[in-house]
Amino acid sequence: MKKRLFALLFVALFAFACGGSSTPGDVAVELYNLVDAGNYEKAADLIAYEGETSEAIAEQKAMITSLFKEKAGPQLEAKGGVKSVEVLGETLSEDGKQADVELKIVYGNDTEETEKVSLVLTDDGWKHSISK
Repeated sequence: MKKRLFALLFVALFAFACGGSSTPGDVAVELYNLVDAGNYEKAADLIAYEGETSEAIAEQKAMITSLFKEKAGPQLEAKGGVKSVEVLGETLSEDGKQADVELKIVYGNDTEETEKVSLVLTDDGWKHSISK
């Protein structure tokens, strides 16, 4: 039984690692989980940056990483971390290149909130949009 469970877990992890986050909702949830875990640089990789040079993009990513570390991380920690994130709805644009995702976030202190996030489809998959 343990071997079967281990094999199933291995297959699930392998499929996730190979497939990555395939839907806008997956990416929206992943961002919260990464920030909650303190993995700010990986969370910053889920942002769509608007820079014409690699230096400009690196500067934006460093700023976002710092914001996650100094603001978002402590805010989540103050609420007891993230207990769960659930996708309530996902709306794709007609061209399939933009999405709005509605999330329900339950924190460790049992408070809840809903949030709407916007994502864009890039060459690297779905990313959170920070443009207005």
